[in-house]
Formats: sequence, C-alpha cells, structure tokens
Amino acid sequence: MAAPGDLRDDRKPALYTADYGDCMEDSAIKITRFDAAYYSDNMTISFNINGYTTLVNESLMKLSTDEQLDGESRFDLVFNPCRTNIPSLCPVTSSVNITASHAVPVSMNEVSGIPAIAFTIPDFEGRADLRIFSNSTKSQTACVTALITNGHSFSHPKIISPALGGLAASVGIASLITAMSGGDSIVSSRRLYAHSLSAHTLFSCFHSVYLTGTLGVNFPSVLLAFWSNFAWSAGIISLDAMQRSLNRFTGGPKLADGSLAPDKGSFEMARDLYPLAKRYVRFGEHQKAGLPKPGNLAGFPATLAMSGVIVRNAFITSFLWSLILLAAVAISIIGLKIAIGASIKGGIMKENRLLIFRENWWDYLESTLCKVFLIAAFPLVSLATFQFTLHEAGPSAVAAFVFTLLIVGLSTAAFAAYRTRWHGGRVRINRMNLVIYPQFKAGFIPWMVVSRRSSIDGTRRKIIMPWWKLSVETGGERGSVHENLGFIRRFGWLSSRFRRRVWWAFGPLLFFEILRGVFHGGGIGNPKAQVHGLLTVETIYFIVLAYMMPFESTRLNVFTAYMLPIMRISTLAILCVVLATPKLNRIIATILGIVVIVIQGSTVVVAITFALVNLYATYLKIAPRGTQIRPQSMNPTREKYLGHIEKRALDLPTARRSQQLSATGPTPSSFSVNHIRRCPKIDDEYEGPARSVFSRNSYMGSAAWEREEDEPVSRVGSPNYSLARLQRPVWPSDSLGFANASGAISTSPSPRPNSDIDLHISRDTAAQPKDASSAHTTGTREV
Repeated sequence: MAAPGDLRDDRKPALYTADYGDCMEDSAIKITRFDAAYYSDNMTISFNINGYTTLVNESLMKLSTDEQLDGESRFDLVFNPCRTNIPSLCPVTSSVNITASHAVPVSMNEVSGIPAIAFTIPDFEGRADLRIFSNSTKSQTACVTALITNGHSFSHPKIISPALGGLAASVGIASLITAMSGGDSIVSSRRLYAHSLSAHTLFSCFHSVYLTGTLGVNFPSVLLAFWSNFAWSAGIISLDAMQRSLNRFTGGPKLADGSLAPDKGSFEMARDLYPLAKRYVRFGEHQKAGLPKPGNLAGFPATLAMSGVIVRNAFITSFLWSLILLAAVAISIIGLKIAIGASIKGGIMKENRLLIFRENWWDYLESTLCKVFLIAAFPLVSLATFQFTLHEAGPSAVAAFVFTLLIVGLSTAAFAAYRTRWHGGRVRINRMNLVIYPQFKAGFIPWMVVSRRSSIDGTRRKIIMPWWKLSVETGGERGSVHENLGFIRRFGWLSSRFRRRVWWAFGPLLFFEILRGVFHGGGIGNPKAQVHGLLTVETIYFIVLAYMMPFESTRLNVFTAYMLPIMRISTLAILCVVLATPKLNRIIATILGIVVIVIQGSTVVVAITFALVNLYATYLKIAPRGTQIRPQSMNPTREKYLGHIEKRALDLPTARRSQQLSATGPTPSSFSVNHIRRCPKIDDEYEGPARSVFSRNSYMGSAAWEREEDEPVSRVGSPNYSLARLQRPVWPSDSLGFANASGAISTSPSPRPNSDIDLHISRDTAAQPKDASSAHTTGTREV
C-alpha cells in the first residue's frame, strides 16, 4: 500500500468506468452520471452518482454495486445510503438533484478474485452494475451499467483513421498520376498503371477487417476496439448533426446524444466531492439512445456502437459518405483540369506537359468515378442487405434502390465489356483435365499443385479432375485488349490491371464480391449459416484467385490472391470456434481475439508497406526513360523494373513446363507398336505394267523414277509403301492405255488441299527431297 504522501489527486486508477447506460426501462430514478474507480495503491473503491427522480418522497433501502470481469462476478458491494451520510438519497425527492460520492475501503480477500491480467491487457472485458432498491416497495427502482477499463485499448480512431485515410488518398493519387503522365500514350500509361497498387485493393483490406464485425458472433471486446479504427473505410463516420437528421428520417430516438437533461450544477459539485481522479480519469458518458447497453458485444450493433452509430442509421450514413466522396473526387479532377489550363496560359507550365490528361480528361473523370463506385460496392451491398433485415419502410426503400443500382450497374458494365470484345465471335467449350498432386514447397511445406497436364510419373499420387475451358473465336485478329484504345477508355477501370490472357477476370471477381456482401449483411439472422457459408465462399474464392493469378503486378497477385483470402479464412475459422462454444470462457475468447488482431494487423502492415513502396515506384515509373534519377544507385534497378513491366505486359506462357521436363527427363510415351503384320495387296497378284498403277511413293525420287523405269516387285511390300497414293502410269506414251489414263486423270475432280490424295503432282515436285513436315511421325498423348 502506498504512503499517504504518494496519493496524488491525478494518479491513475487501476480500473475505472467508461460509458454507461440504463439496464432498466421506466426506472423511477434517472442516473445522469455514474463514475467508479478501483485504486490498488490504497485498496479503495470510489464512486460518484448524479441524477434526478420523479419520486415525491422515498427512502432507499440499499445500493448494490456488482463488478464483473471476464464474464464472472468478481466484487459485490451492498450498503445503506442512510447510514453512509448521503443525504440526497435518504430520502430522494423530485425537488433535489441526486449527488452521491463515496469511498469504500476493501480488503485483499474481497478483490482477490480480480485476475492480474485485468490490469494490463487492452480492452479487458469488465462491467459495473449499480442497482437501487426502494425501501417501501422492496423492489428495484433504478439500474445503471457501465464498462470497466484499465486505460489500455486498441481503439484509437482519432489517430489511426486519419493516417490510414491519408495513405489511401496518396495511393489513389499515385495511381492517377501514373495513368496521366506515366507514358507517351494511353496504352503505355496503362502498362505502368497496371503495376501500381490499387486503391481498390487497399480498401478491400480495410473493408475485410471492419466488416468482419457484421457476423452474428459474441465478439471479444478487443476485436470491437480494433475494428473501430477501420470504420471510416466503410463510411461509418458519426457526426452528431448528421445522426440527428437521420433519426428524423429513420424513426430513431429524438435525443441522439441520449442525454437526460441533468442539472449542470451537479457536475461542479461532483468534481468537488470526488477529487481523487478528477484530473486523470476521463469519465464515461451516457450511452446514446438506440445503442446496445454497455457490455453487449454480440453482432453488428456492438460493432457500430464503437463508432456511435445506431443500426437503423448505418446504411444511410455509409451511403451519404459515399456520395460525398464521389462529389469530392469529381470536383478535384475538374479543378485539376482548370488549374493545369490556367498554369499553361500563365506560362507556369509548358504546353506539352500532361497532354494525355488534358486531351482525355473526361475519360479520366468517368473512369475515376466508376472506380470509386466499385470501391464502395462491397460495403454498400453488405449494409443494404443488413438494412433489409430491420424491416423499416423508409431506409429499406433507399437500400433497395442502391442495391439494385449496384447490381444492375456493375453487371451492365461487365457484360458491355464482354460484348465489345467478343461481338461477332463464337463460343466454344473444350473438355480438358486438371491434374492435382501433392508437392512440398521449400522442401517441407505441404502444398497442392494444380496443372493442366501431368508432369510427374505414374508412381506418385494424383487426382485427375474433369474441367472445361471456355474460349471465344472471333473473326480476324483483334489484338490485345490492352492495346485497344477505345476499350481502355471505356472499360479500363475494370480490366487495366489484369493480365492479357485473363483480362475478363473482373466478372467472376465482381460476382464473388457481391456474394460476400450478401452473406455479410443478409445472414445476421442465422449466424451459423452466415459464418460457414462465408467460409465456403472465401475458400472457393481463394482457390480461383490462386489458380488464375490474374494481375500483371506481382505485388497485387501476392497480396490479393494469397494474403487477403488467407486472412479472411483464418479469421472465419477462429470465429467459428467462438460461435460453436456459446459458454466459452471470456479470457480464452479474448486470447482468440488477440490472435485475430495479429493476423489482420499483419495483413494491414503489409498493405501499408506495399503502399509506401508504391509511392516510390510511382516516381520510378513517371520519370522519362533514359533520365537519371536520385539516388543514382537506383538507376539500374529502375531499368530492370521497367523491363519487368514490359515483359509482364506480353503475358507469354511461362517456361515452367519445359523446365520440369528438362529436370525429370522426357516423359515416356503411352503409345507403342508391338508388331506389324502385312496383308496381301492387290498388285501382288499382277506382274507387268498393270501392277505399277498401285505403287508410287515406294520409289519416287529414285533413279528408276528418273529413267522412267518401273518399280521392282520386291519393293512393293516395303514399310514405306503407301496405298494412299497412285503412281503415274508407265505404259508407252503412244499406247491406248496411256491416253485413257491421262483422260481419266484430267477429268477427275480436284481433291481437297489437305487431302492425302494428290493426283496433280508433277515429276519435278516429286523429285524434290521431302522435308521434315512430310515425314511420318507418331504422336504421343500425355494422361
């Protein structure tokens, strides 16, 4: 225990209360202030109560305070206010405001149940309940509950949110700069733009973290605190003026701040009566009306409560901030166009600067707005489907309109892109087999490899799965979509970052985004179906992305195809444990929550690192080719980087297959000739000139052919003999047979160009040596 001289007024309590709310409806006593603190240095519990009542004259029997930590009751105190010198509570009257302050010494045995982890771990779950009982009716007349905190928290939205918002804005600006000035044409700019970090990818990371809170799980408090730092990315930004206006539209509570109009003088009196922590403790405030009571950590309402937004206002709040972002982006691009024009007229900027942007600024404006629309699609779909579950007419009508606009708009854009590219083509579906076999990465990490062909011997285990390949045959050569200027202008916001061979991948990815949003928002009524359904969707999504590797940029492939899906799947797997165990110890739940924070936090740190690298890479890309950059030691690296970009833009098939064959040796053929049996031929029965009508290739090009001699009978049955061809007749030219044969040949129809029978081959042509293409080859098929 500390010495009396060390007990300063501004010292930190070990535990104290945060926000509080009513836990009883229609209570006769309205509590407007509830503060409690536990000081471990002098073993005291202090509390402060302010309020008012409608009772005329009532003596209170007792006050009961119950402190619950990690879901279990750790401390319970019952006292009579009439015996503790609290005159405003003994009796209570409507003419006197309630002001009570008291300090109770406790023993070590009374607080021994408080775990030591409660004083250090951030956002440790604790709750303090105050119940007031009447002396005349012997019943409860008031109840207030407050959160207990130790001052450590993962929730710092006033610091983290602006920092992440500024980073996201810098990534978007860097992408716009690369698209505007990254090359000498729109096509070359697209090539550089594809290797910049997408703002959509960064927001997808933030959305995946925050919208995990839509699941119907009794979350650990640490997760709710951590997710509150990312609420801004989904448009959950609380402004009192906005929320009060929305309350009138959605039918929310009239008093958005939840205040009960207490007497201001009572607060001044409370500070004088409660000096121990008046300079340090930030007393909690009364919870806003419409929010869940403190300590209720289940589902999306608890996630929204951390940002001070009630459930019925969530969708409209996000939608309004999305409109504000669209307007801000449009004004910024138009203002940039005007500023550049003014700078050129004023001689500040050269005439040839940013020429691509100045000539196509309207296309840039449309593409940027469509990109913002695409970024907002996932949170808006999630919140719109969540709004449907509330069954409120006005907000649900707006949600239905926005949901329809998103689905129809994105689907129309995707189908328009496909139609523009494949118009006039023919769709073909080819059957193929996928071979799945185990392999070890880095020598010890088990992995499953999916290949279109088997490059392993038959002794290893493998799974052959039927698959189908969709292809579109178009008339003529249309070139790459990334070299089609018109396509880039119209649909570059959808396809510019994808590889040439899988430029169409935006369609399946949009489908998965919308499906994930529907599960997040619409599955709240059935948590098990929601969580397990999302786990299935995310697993399929991960397999598809890992197989396709759709982006030109290696960073985007690594982050989007591997890190983000793995983060989502791991988070859902851990939350499945929490969901499957309703009575799970809250300390264990807190530990699992910290594991989720480590997984999601690591992914966010990688995203931030990629964003910072992207800012420097933008400088490397927009500098003119051949110029020296600083530091000069980065010039070789820059040239390699630009060469890598050009190579990736070609999107040629990799040499992995040939490398595997060279390492393992040639694959043994599955086709072999066991024996050859010669059947009797027609010309075996003839001798003389008539026999030679059926033999031609066996001696074409030989000296006998040049001397116009007949082929020896001994060579008719040679392996090179071909019945599919005819030799010219060798009868004398003045004979009747020669004339008849010549007439028959000249009047016969011409065979197909690729036919095995060619009656019009000349002697000179036949005399030429056959090339490799005419040689007999045996094809092998791999299984």
